Amino acid sequence: MRRFILPVTVLAACFFSPGLHAQAPSEETPASPNAALSPREKDELQARIFMAKKQYPDAVQMYSKLSQEYPKEAAYLNYLGIAQLQDGKLDDARKSFDRAIKINRRFPDAYNNLGATYYAEKQYKKAISQYQRSLSLKPDVASIYTNVGYAYFAEKQLPKAMEAFHKALAIDPHVFEETGRAGSILSYRSVADRGLFNFMLAKNFAQDGDAANCIIYLRRAADEGYKEVGKARTDPAFAKVIDDPDVKKLLDEIAPKTTPPPPAPHS
Repeated sequence: MRRFILPVTVLAACFFSPGLHAQAPSEETPASPNAALSPREKDELQARIFMAKKQYPDAVQMYSKLSQEYPKEAAYLNYLGIAQLQDGKLDDARKSFDRAIKINRRFPDAYNNLGATYYAEKQYKKAISQYQRSLSLKPDVASIYTNVGYAYFAEKQLPKAMEAFHKALAIDPHVFEETGRAGSILSYRSVADRGLFNFMLAKNFAQDGDAANCIIYLRRAADEGYKEVGKARTDPAFAKVIDDPDVKKLLDEIAPKTTPPPPAPHS
């Protein structure tokens, strides 16, 4: 498969809707600013510009054109599906990702993105299946592990969600930060219980002895209304950081210990 030749600045400028993100593929090769672009490269560039401007119907039209002109290029169908998903056309997006997979059965990005369509429909088991297929082909991408974690979290399989998040953080400690990058791998970041989710992330960082990030996510958990932040004092997962002065200070602030009332005097 040929590499897209697009300016890096265009890639960095592509933003997606809240909760839905795409990771920039590392294999992108920047073109010289003065290099003459072929008609195909101009169409690729125009499609990315449409995505950057959130002109999704125009992006859909351009990627449709490219996929028709180059029917053996699974990547165009993958980008078409991303544009369709951003435009709210979930069924069309799924069909595009399916077509991309039929062209290239070893295309991890398309499996992941097909999983994202199922996640959007709350078909979490199907989403997990597709994400796992993607990971079997591309096991070193943190955002795919976060996708698996979100799906397990939605299924209330918290130990499996924590395991997936832990693997993601081991690959990229900054994976949960908003990057605003665009590319070929979609990542949904929408969860129903943000408080519990942030507490779980705090627990992940605590297990690694990372008190600073643990504090960040404990505070976020409290800010999101999670009522059991104080359990960090007795949860074994927090053992490595519980004696940290800043962790203690935060817990005393957001989850102060309650003192039992004195016993009533005997009459």
